[in-house]
Amino acid sequence: MSARILSETAVRYFLQVVNSGSISEAATRLHVVPSAISRQISRLESELQTTLFERQSRGVILTAAGELLAGYARRTLLDAELVGNEIKALRQQSESLIKIACTEGFAPHCLPDAIAQFRLAGQQSTYQIQVASAQEVTRLVREAQADIGLCFSLGAAKGISVAYTQPAPVLALVAPGHPLASCQDVSLKEIVTYPLALPGPNSTLRQLLDIYCSREGLIYKSIMDSDSLETLVQFALSGSAVTFAGALFVRHRLNANQLKALAVPEFSDNVRSIEIQTLARRQLPGPMQAFIEHMKKVLSCNEGLPSLEPS
Repeated sequence: MSARILSETAVRYFLQVVNSGSISEAATRLHVVPSAISRQISRLESELQTTLFERQSRGVILTAAGELLAGYARRTLLDAELVGNEIKALRQQSESLIKIACTEGFAPHCLPDAIAQFRLAGQQSTYQIQVASAQEVTRLVREAQADIGLCFSLGAAKGISVAYTQPAPVLALVAPGHPLASCQDVSLKEIVTYPLALPGPNSTLRQLLDIYCSREGLIYKSIMDSDSLETLVQFALSGSAVTFAGALFVRHRLNANQLKALAVPEFSDNVRSIEIQTLARRQLPGPMQAFIEHMKKVLSCNEGLPSLEPS
């Protein structure tokens, strides 16, 4: 096999098919005809003497060999981008760019405060922030569209390296005037008898609630569903409902006594965790690695959080 093929157009076409999930969609994105992409994929498979895709009625999926090539291709493109950026930085003395994807829980306070502290410490990088669901954050990191992912996870993800993880307790939240606010701890069975305001079904919070309720044989009814945690928390602040969130998102409101966090015994075995994600086996440049180390310190600091151990 000639090594040259791994640096040619064929690999670029291959990676676009991986990211889009079909040859026709890849052709549209690349502004070429599908047959041109098919020829390049066939050439790759011939040179490598293996099948890279399993063709299905609705697109293609990677074989084991395809997974290996996709990882190589992404790292190669990122390394090329890194070298280009470093050369540009030398020429223009420009700042390093860090692309971050995060879930909403990090966006309002935790991440911007952390970036401000990082820059005050002399790390003059620039940032692109994209807020998305946990699944989307992981996808953006895996497809090299984000350098660093900050999200809440329920388990391991393929093609992802976890630079840091810590438990992420789920908090039941009510306004100080809510009937449950005076309780030291309260069961999930009692909580679901009150109106609830819940995140969408694709959120890790909602998935965990479904797991707990299924385990306890409980049925709940949400009077407000929203993909915006801010909307849910504002609704809970009115005293109209119980909602759920992680400590990162509501820490400032808990410290200001605007919300009351309830200890829920059923949540004591919470499997959700905070993760800092990067592309597996990718070598990160110095500024990105330094920012990850900074985020580890930020996330591991629990100062100001209430004790939520059930009595």
